[in-house]
Amino acid sequence: MARQTRGCAVMKPGQLDQFAVEPDARDPRLPVLALHDAASSGRQWQGLSNYLRGRYHLIAPELPGHVDVGLRTANDVHDIAQLLIGALAPDTVPIHIVGHGHGAAVALEIALSRPTLVRSLTLIEPTCFHLLLADDPADRMLFSELVDLADRMAASIAAMKPTDAIQVYVDFWYGAGAWSRTSSGLRAHLASQAEQVAMTLAAALAEYWPLSRCRRASCPTLAVMALESPAASLRVTELVAEAIIGARLVMIPDAGHMAPLTDPHILDPLIGSHLKSVDYVETTQPSWLRAARPRRAA
Repeated sequence: MARQTRGCAVMKPGQLDQFAVEPDARDPRLPVLALHDAASSGRQWQGLSNYLRGRYHLIAPELPGHVDVGLRTANDVHDIAQLLIGALAPDTVPIHIVGHGHGAAVALEIALSRPTLVRSLTLIEPTCFHLLLADDPADRMLFSELVDLADRMAASIAAMKPTDAIQVYVDFWYGAGAWSRTSSGLRAHLASQAEQVAMTLAAALAEYWPLSRCRRASCPTLAVMALESPAASLRVTELVAEAIIGARLVMIPDAGHMAPLTDPHILDPLIGSHLKSVDYVETTQPSWLRAARPRRAA
């Protein structure tokens, strides 16, 4: 069963093949699947769950590979997406999906693999870093920076220095000196996840599907980037937003990559507005127009 945390259903990794999102007469709220970033957990969405509680039911699974369970090897985005697709009920209504970083890459993969399952997408800086390997030399330089980060992390882990590995990761994403400002308790927690975070980054860099594949997404999409994030993350978000037909790109100034935790007062209303706008259109259009509305090919 899911663990309830003040209205946010947090699923353990081993439960991914057990939970289903189905209409429930006891809970008329629409479900929202929220997928966390690397080195984080489903608990990062507690604020969003509270914000959406009156209208939506948030489901926040602990993604495979982020807890010490038998699914540690399932760090590939496609594999995780398939686990989640299999966990959704075959006859479920389309579901809203919100993703951050690694979770946003998984959310996008679900939408591209099974577009009929997705009611809307909210992508907060998806880690689809391989998209930087196009023809633009500047993009390739950004990709090289990420490869260097992955190599440094791998070398530290091979030397049995997980703290060094996660320190370079934290300072890359949150700015030089971020690690020194982190509490000792959080440092220890992050160091325990260093190997898995490094594996997740390496897997993201090894993806190979083309940017044109994003055109398969057929649902309303909100892409969000925080302008204090690394340039590579901003550029990938921009590329994805440009490639998804009809996607809306929102930029949050004076915020960093962990905007879901540091700037929920800005981000949560953006997400809520996006979800409500989709549901308003779906419920106010006449049935004959909804039935006749063409959908893009998957």
